[in-house]
Amino acid sequence: MANGDFGRALVMSSDLKGYGGGNDKRHEAMQRGFVEVHRGAAARAGLDRTAWAIQAAGDGELAVLPSNDPDPVVVDGYVRALHQELTERNRGLPPRERLRLRVAFAFGTAYPCVNGYAGQAVVEASRLVDWGPLKRLLDRAEEASIALILSGRVFEDVIRQGHTSYAEEDFHRVAVRVKEFSGPAWIWVPELTSEELRDLLATAEEEADEKARAATIGHQTAEVINNVNGPVKAQEISFGIVRK
Repeated sequence: MANGDFGRALVMSSDLKGYGGGNDKRHEAMQRGFVEVHRGAAARAGLDRTAWAIQAAGDGELAVLPSNDPDPVVVDGYVRALHQELTERNRGLPPRERLRLRVAFAFGTAYPCVNGYAGQAVVEASRLVDWGPLKRLLDRAEEASIALILSGRVFEDVIRQGHTSYAEEDFHRVAVRVKEFSGPAWIWVPELTSEELRDLLATAEEEADEKARAATIGHQTAEVINNVNGPVKAQEISFGIVRK
């Protein structure tokens, strides 16, 4: 598509866990591993990643997929292949050296613009992969190598209609709120049972809510309100402080 052309597509956003905590050499190794597991997954799933429009971001990428790559093959075959690649790469490694991914899919408007891709599917995929409770889920589920989050539309059209090997009950529904975006989404983690996923997500969401409340309190300012009628002596006034 030329710059500014309207179009709809399946959009994938993927991000590495723990990238910010490493040194430069660790960053280099993680970036190489990130590219290698994606390339390996594409080869396993029979997909041509060179045809994808990819915006690289060091510890992640945004990919706008061509229409000739069927959504079920990408959401199912490609994600399962990613899980295989990660499992094989991580085998025998200490936890701090393992590669772990968050992967999000959304479908909708996506088209090239002057500084990357624009469109609501781009925004949605980016917000889903960056959702705080999803990050906390991987903090708590150390055995998990990948966490998949699907937009409501992708889940309804691809999973619920029976186009993949997933079972509906393998996913857990959540209400995502990130910045200006809010909407339903569905999460799957292959290493967790549906009950474990439900319980860990409940804890992760509680922790995220507590952090948000703490941040709100921290940004409150104190306002002094003095209601005084007529001449007074300052030493006789009781001053009140109200939290805003």
